[in-house]
Amino acid sequence: MLRLKVRVERIDNRYVVEMLGIANTGFIGIEPEIAIPQTIAKELKLNEITEPEVITKITGDGREIQLLKYRNTVKVYVVTEDRIEGPVLCSVVILPYSRQVLLNDKLLGKLSIVMIDVGDGIWCFRDEVGRKERKSY
Repeated sequence: MLRLKVRVERIDNRYVVEMLGIANTGFIGIEPEIAIPQTIAKELKLNEITEPEVITKITGDGREIQLLKYRNTVKVYVVTEDRIEGPVLCSVVILPYSRQVLLNDKLLGKLSIVMIDVGDGIWCFRDEVGRKERKSY
């Protein structure tokens, strides 16, 4: 599993949270999205910015679920020991019964994340391919 340290900053820079996020290649979308637990959404006070919309997502087992989405409300960064990549303007999907943070395929691409060995948690930034390998948290 590939875990990355991410900084999520509300678009007005009033609230910031750092956490570990899972690079989830099965979490696909047409725009950068980060899925976070309800507790983190409350910490970021996303409801002060806009009302969420109800969206439908299909789970890995094919079920349709409805979730809340705050469109373009945060900036996301990847934080490593030697650099910070970002920001990427991102929408937030709320995972009401989860403690996991998931990064979708579009967000990973915008953050220049290249997965080398997902099972062993080995990755690099796009400009490091063939020169450097990084380990998951």
